[in-house]
Amino acid sequence: MVSKYNKKLIKLKLGDIGSTGDTTAIVNSETINVFGGIPGEIVLAEIIEQQRSKRKQKRVFGTVKQILTPSRYRIKTPCDFYGHCTGCNWQHINYQYQLHLKQLILKNELYKYLNKSIKIEKIIPSVNQFNYRNHGRFSVRRNGQIGFTNKVTKKFVGINKCLIMSENINSHIKNLDSLVGETSQISIRTAEYTESFLIQPKIKNKKIKIETGQKSYNELINTNKFQISSPSFFQVNTPQISKMSRIINSLIKDINKNILIDAYAGVGTFGILLKEKFNNIIGIEQSYSAVIDAKQNIKNINNYNMVIGNSEEVISAIKPKIDLLLLDPSRKGCDEKLLENLILNPVKNIIYISCEPKTLGRDLNLLTQNSKYKIISINPIDLFPNTHHVESITLLKLKK
Repeated sequence: MVSKYNKKLIKLKLGDIGSTGDTTAIVNSETINVFGGIPGEIVLAEIIEQQRSKRKQKRVFGTVKQILTPSRYRIKTPCDFYGHCTGCNWQHINYQYQLHLKQLILKNELYKYLNKSIKIEKIIPSVNQFNYRNHGRFSVRRNGQIGFTNKVTKKFVGINKCLIMSENINSHIKNLDSLVGETSQISIRTAEYTESFLIQPKIKNKKIKIETGQKSYNELINTNKFQISSPSFFQVNTPQISKMSRIINSLIKDINKNILIDAYAGVGTFGILLKEKFNNIIGIEQSYSAVIDAKQNIKNINNYNMVIGNSEEVISAIKPKIDLLLLDPSRKGCDEKLLENLILNPVKNIIYISCEPKTLGRDLNLLTQNSKYKIISINPIDLFPNTHHVESITLLKLKK
């Protein structure tokens, strides 16, 4: 790392929140990201210039070290590791203002692509602001100490608990800490409504008193039992899943309910929660482990069939009229071939669940720019308190 500013403290007036959740500031006529700030604050920030690689340009960034003029939305952070591990970057911000900023990030990213008259509904808050995550992936260093890698400095930060992880995960951290030196990473996943959990990889240390190496764990959502394997995706904020299901139900109440295509289906979560609303449900998923989970989860659901493959290929092969297409892709958004297929062979209704405003805006632009689809509503919901991430549920309808 080459440091032009050599960690000098520089007085800055902080600007808007950017898409990464950091505030912006001007340093030597250059706009940089500053971690730990709130728009409008005057701070002393440590500025670092980092050479990323020979092929990538150097990166200049800042970290707030002293608050000179605090925002009225600044609060005392409850976590001893805040600012060191960089995992939850908004702990210093009042929760109601966090929600406002998430709504702003979503709006700013979507308006880069879409007509500014599109209405974005008020964001739905999380049931829990702390202890909500059901999945933690941790670094292991220093003879088995559990922790995180700072996203800015890349240095290891040891922890004894994480306030956004569930109480069950924190309990497992306590039981495992300093005993897992045989691995460099450890993943812990726990259920909210059952006592099930998994810890990967399997640890051989005989001093550990809890089971490790489980292939899967089980969760219960609205009386539906879900098997979730270690590699399979599942929403990290379990109580919010029921809220998401209620939003989707409110959006589809006036549509025909014969065929639902559950694309990027994962372990079948939303298709299963909608099983009583549709006559036929087809789930599509590429992940082998998720398909195995989904088939287990739907074994007693007669109207749900699971297919392994690419969504664009499966959808184009389905001849009957699709009443609703449910899309729930990863942060990278939908495959371009899928979107092109939906333009050439449109479906009546689309629900797009997104965890990344940038790719959502890009994909909605493709679906609406040719006037095939109209955006009916965009419903943000907070699944990630004390971070800048924001989930949203968008309803699109085919224009008549």
